[in-house]
Amino acid sequence: MKILLLAAALAATPALAHDADHHPPSNHAAKNDHKDAPRSFEKQPPEGTWARCPVSGDVFKVGKETQFETYAGRVYAFCCDECKPDFVKDPAKFADKKTS
Repeated sequence: MKILLLAAALAATPALAHDADHHPPSNHAAKNDHKDAPRSFEKQPPEGTWARCPVSGDVFKVGKETQFETYAGRVYAFCCDECKPDFVKDPAKFADKKTS
């Protein structure tokens, strides 16, 4: 039973599912580099722009293969193919919080 609960918890935590095999080091920032990278943009950012994945929190450089999704007027970039479906499933969970 404990194994089933652990497996369910890990499956429900997409950020834990990311590992170095998914991310080529060339397009990911070293730890603490580009900490100010935005999570969302007014329009699709050009290749070479540093971004923070709204799902995993990884900082990466936008490239040809980068996937995007628009939500509430903002464009979000994803570090890998596994992150976008999680965002699309529940965008409010991962989107920038509005400030008033």
